[in-house]
Amino acid sequence: MNVKIKALPIKMSQEEAYKIASGHKNPVVKAMAKGKKINLRIMYLENRYNIYEMTYHNSPLVKLFKGDSAEETKQKIRIVVEATTCSPSYTSDPISFEEIEVDEDSIQATYYTDQRLEDAGAFLAKRMTRRRIGRQISIELLSSEVFYRPYYIAIYGEMIEGTKARYLPIAADGNEVNTTI
Repeated sequence: MNVKIKALPIKMSQEEAYKIASGHKNPVVKAMAKGKKINLRIMYLENRYNIYEMTYHNSPLVKLFKGDSAEETKQKIRIVVEATTCSPSYTSDPISFEEIEVDEDSIQATYYTDQRLEDAGAFLAKRMTRRRIGRQISIELLSSEVFYRPYYIAIYGEMIEGTKARYLPIAADGNEVNTTI
């Protein structure tokens, strides 16, 4: 059965994904793939695109010396929460999606509640900014949008029941996630 979803466009070809899966530049992946058949499958993993508004309040120490004269400032921040692992990441640019029709078996939905995904994004936003400003922060979710991110899943060897399958997820949308916090 096919369903319509919002997804990031696929920018990586299947040949490029196969090259990565066979360990083109990575000796660990090359050892994992050695002599095994590689099956590539496209999967769409659920994500949340959250936009938060952060309000910076003066700390009690600043209020003591400056009074309440210093004004509150507001800022918006975009956070993407990978909904299958509940791991958030910051995005500096707006994200554009395309509406596509995919097989229902190619979608991996979240196991987490909406509140948990919202809190994960808010925690990252607070953690990133608190280090830089030294003020009290309150955060409010302005919008949340569900979208799906495409991955090529490289499965090494045959899928036999009762045996452990080795696999490697390869982002098919061309975006890279780096954790720096």
